[in-house]
Amino acid sequence: MTHRSIRKVALIVMAAVSAVALAGCISTGPKNIERAPEGVPTPAATETAGTPEPDDLIVRTADTELHLESLTEEAGYEGMPEGTPTISGDELYVFVRQDGWMLFAEQRGGDPVGCGPERREPEITDLGNGWWKVSNRSAAGTYALWLNAASGPGLPFGGTVGASQAYVEWTTKTDVDEPAASYLDITAYPDGSDGSVTLGLLGVETPLTAVKATATLEGNDGEATVELFTPAWACDQPGDLTLHARLTAEQVASIGVTDELSYTVELFLDGVTYTSSGSTNTASAPEPDWTPALP
Repeated sequence: MTHRSIRKVALIVMAAVSAVALAGCISTGPKNIERAPEGVPTPAATETAGTPEPDDLIVRTADTELHLESLTEEAGYEGMPEGTPTISGDELYVFVRQDGWMLFAEQRGGDPVGCGPERREPEITDLGNGWWKVSNRSAAGTYALWLNAASGPGLPFGGTVGASQAYVEWTTKTDVDEPAASYLDITAYPDGSDGSVTLGLLGVETPLTAVKATATLEGNDGEATVELFTPAWACDQPGDLTLHARLTAEQVASIGVTDELSYTVELFLDGVTYTSSGSTNTASAPEPDWTPALP
């Protein structure tokens, strides 16, 4: 390639990057906390937990701006430490300074069945300019809210690879009646070994004592049907249920090597039969559509 060609390509690349940046698709450098979108509160009081670094998380409520020192990753498994800052209300706002970092959150409640804390996901809304809104989507109560902001696997344009995480003790005021949900996780290894089918029910408002389910999978070469049961390793919170079945090597072979599987699931729940049909692959766990809708 000639010097003129190299220079021409470089100019084209620079022009393309500049155009994208001007269009607002790419932002560079850390966010400015003062450029908060409309609706983000500007409280007069400021509090600090620990010794926060510039990229550590900042939480705002109507009353307080809270600067949180980043905890170790192990804290996410060890539980909320003593002296964790407390906040109340059904919404809070989190500032993530570094460009390209995403925010994740999890509400962790009590342990009514001895399997670890009950885990629910609040609603997270990206407001722009580094600000995220976190809204309660569970029953009113006090939760250990785990907040984690991270860059993901790649280097964000104009930002840095890294993460910051912290707990707050969050007391919500309003019960939120979230609709029941479900997921279907299928594994079927093309090398001829066995696989499995797992159906998870979440937040179902009906007795979960007499439940039966069957799943029929269809691939390129044929189909296989299995009955699902509650496995010994399941430890579900009230309103949740895990149903599971192993796929034998023969059943996997009967399905054949395929990028996509068709499925039909029949679920017998509290005297009512619910059905769901669709397609999926073994790398995802879709939420089935049920007829009728789950209670």
